[in-house]
Amino acid sequence: MKKIVLIITLITTALLAPAQDLNCTVDVITNSVQATNKQIFDDLKNSVIQFLNNRKWIKGDVSPNEKINCNFVIEVTKFEIDQFQANINIQSSRTVFNSSYNTKIFSYVDNGTVFKYAQFQNLEFQENSYTNNLTSLLAFYANVVIGLDFDTYQLNGGDPYFQKAMTIRNTAMAVTGQTGEWGSGAGNGSRNKYFLIDNLLDQRFSPLRSALYRYHIKGLDVMTTDLETGRNEIYQSVKDLKLVYDALPNALMLKLFFNSKTEELIQVFSKATPTQKNKVVTLLGKMDPSNRSKYEDGILKAR
Repeated sequence: MKKIVLIITLITTALLAPAQDLNCTVDVITNSVQATNKQIFDDLKNSVIQFLNNRKWIKGDVSPNEKINCNFVIEVTKFEIDQFQANINIQSSRTVFNSSYNTKIFSYVDNGTVFKYAQFQNLEFQENSYTNNLTSLLAFYANVVIGLDFDTYQLNGGDPYFQKAMTIRNTAMAVTGQTGEWGSGAGNGSRNKYFLIDNLLDQRFSPLRSALYRYHIKGLDVMTTDLETGRNEIYQSVKDLKLVYDALPNALMLKLFFNSKTEELIQVFSKATPTQKNKVVTLLGKMDPSNRSKYEDGILKAR
């Protein structure tokens, strides 16, 4: 009888265990604020961890080794009672096939976000309705992270998650207005949530998304077994990016790609042939001029 009870308990526990599609770490930095009640920041951190990691985001089953690794750093810049202003740094990565190497997929800072959070507050979210800014922000970036991860395994594999992020943006913008932080006028020029998801779903950026797929599944994932073939595919993916650059040289997604990949590209091409080194440095220097000297030093001068 005890064995039967134990089995039933184990089955029930398994069924009730929260789904975990994300393997997300969260940090809350409060160096810029003073508060008598520091516990609220710990509660915020724990609530965000539970919201991101214990929610079912992905359709279908996800095994433990398939969880998507990401990190949210919430830097609180202003705080009063339950009102927060913060810069949120979001990063994600995935492991390259047949290796222990993690390649960065997404690196983005959302500056000046504003939200309410009260101690012990449950974070509630419904995809088609706006509950509060915090859960909309977290859900938006969770779907962007998942979509980009899926794009590296399957051509346009992230579409369902980008569509969800678009729905979250539009729902939030309907409440906060076109000039609010979800609108096109937020932030610094085109560097905001509005244009982030617009870029990902705009057909003009399809070469960038195909480049993401080629870069990872045909490039990095192949390099552990066939170094030259993998490197050549990454070179072709850089050429694909040039198609986007020629049409939209200041596009946000191009900047984000190079934010994540500059150092990695240097490592990949530091051992290339002299001809390929010259070609790739010319391409990279044009598309990512702020890092031109890094490419020249790290690739052309490498032995």
